[in-house]
Amino acid sequence: MSQQSETSVDAHQGVLIRINDVLHVAPQEVMSGVAIAGLGGFPADNQLFLEVPGPGPDDPIGGEQQVHLHPGMKFYDVPVGTFG
Repeated sequence: MSQQSETSVDAHQGVLIRINDVLHVAPQEVMSGVAIAGLGGFPADNQLFLEVPGPGPDDPIGGEQQVHLHPGMKFYDVPVGTFG
């Protein structure tokens, strides 16, 4: 599986990101929303968000949207039908 402890990850293995507060190693520097959802193990039809520091809203990530990943990025999902 792609979950690793922060001390056991070689930088050449990929990019360290968090998905739903779980550390993952993204195998590529650019991934689609669907690929990030797959890495996180949740349904692709859930809404994916990129956590943005500060008081502003977090960024929704579309399924086909390409995301340039950087170490430390945090993502989370919200199930369908939760918005209102």
